[in-house]
Amino acid sequence: MLKVFVLGGPVMIPLLLCSIFALAIGIERLWYLSRGRIDTDDLLEDIKLSLGQGKVLEAMQTAKKARGPVAAVLAAGIAHYDRDREEIKEHMQAVGQEEIFKMERRMSGLDVIVMMAPLLGILGTVTGIIKSFNVMAALEGVQQAAAISSGIAEALITTAAGLIIAIPTMALTAYLNGIINAQVADLNKRGTELLNVLDSRGEF
Repeated sequence: MLKVFVLGGPVMIPLLLCSIFALAIGIERLWYLSRGRIDTDDLLEDIKLSLGQGKVLEAMQTAKKARGPVAAVLAAGIAHYDRDREEIKEHMQAVGQEEIFKMERRMSGLDVIVMMAPLLGILGTVTGIIKSFNVMAALEGVQQAAAISSGIAEALITTAAGLIIAIPTMALTAYLNGIINAQVADLNKRGTELLNVLDSRGEF
């Protein structure tokens, strides 16, 4: 593995950094998003039950004990239960935007790596081909063939490395975006349901 890395030339260093960053960001985002995945049906039912009994504080505690963006938005709505619908909605939207920002944090880094890795691979290809042509112009005989093959190896290895990094990172980005989109949709749905509950219950 080390031999392949050395044959790839200096462009392999930024490619290695790209792979490390992609792995680190991916693991951190998977951990963060998985913590926010809860059964929001059960959470909302518990909140509805508490609100139906006039136990607003209990409903607030239930929302705050739960993790994730949906729980944070529901807690914001309950905290302003005595305001009119539009004001409650504004507070919930503000918290919702903040939670979405938290979910999407560092995702742009993965997008950059997906674009950068193949370009670095192409750069390595170009430098490897240039190296081969320089050898062809300077040397002759058996030594020439060995040196040329070194330049070609550098060109091919960096191209392959760039794609090997970009393709899994692209798949990971799509998977994480799918989780985020699902949580955003659930957030909007549960927020609307809570607004309807608060409207129907009147004063607690």
